[in-house]
Amino acid sequence: MTAEFPRNGEANDQPPATQTLDEALAVHGDAEAVVDIDEPTQQLVLFRLNGQPFALPGSAVSEILSSDQPVYYVPGLPFSTEGVLHLRGTIESVISLHQLLGLPAPEGNSKGMILLVSAAGITSGVRIEQLDDVCEVTQSMLQAPPETLSGTLRPYVSALWQIDEQEALALLDPEALFDAYQQGLG
Repeated sequence: MTAEFPRNGEANDQPPATQTLDEALAVHGDAEAVVDIDEPTQQLVLFRLNGQPFALPGSAVSEILSSDQPVYYVPGLPFSTEGVLHLRGTIESVISLHQLLGLPAPEGNSKGMILLVSAAGITSGVRIEQLDDVCEVTQSMLQAPPETLSGTLRPYVSALWQIDEQEALALLDPEALFDAYQQGLG
């Protein structure tokens, strides 16, 4: 018994019983080997604090400023505020994520970089030690933070991304960070 297979453009009401690889490829023509599945993605700005990987949503980060951007100390600011910077006619505060997240201060004089972040009605510079990357990840790669996550980090982490077997990245929630900053918790 021989199965009849439809040629390109021909319809056949009966599904084929069996096909060889060559026959299947002939039916599909020059179709791509990899199928692009539309899955929601999120842009992330990846950085490090105390050697630990963190990220902020790319939608909240409007600019990445170099370490030579001067930050001016202003007396009386909250402990978590390093100072202010002057950027194209506007004055923005610079927040120390170390203080806000309860992490030890960085060793040495390394200034790192500043991310200009907007959330919770605030635009502020956020000091980071090292910028790693800006990338897109699929939503399915982001997992809910576990119950075992440190108590000081827990309110500020919206998701985890398992980078490899040894390292997981914490996606910070800029709204929660700035809400805590406004309430004086930082």
